[in-house]
Amino acid sequence: MPPEKLLSYLLETAQDLLDTATYESQTHKAAVIVHWLAGLLESIAPETTPLLLAISNPVTHEALEEITSEALLEIRLRLPDGSELFGSALLLRR
Repeated sequence: MPPEKLLSYLLETAQDLLDTATYESQTHKAAVIVHWLAGLLESIAPETTPLLLAISNPVTHEALEEITSEALLEIRLRLPDGSELFGSALLLRR
């Protein structure tokens, strides 16, 4: 996957995971979403190193355990050529 699409794919996938959250999937929990994203990154871009996969309160920037309304997802990746990508998205529990 081209680097310019990788970041947006991960950010969109996080919202998709939250949108389909059930008690069984537990994808309303920050740690579960981060785990899914790390696994997805490993499978589609194993040469890319995750430097940051974090979900926090968008106002206080404190780490969240569970997403009940809004959350800030931040992703920083190191590409094989040494360059870095950074992106963030506001996740909304609907």
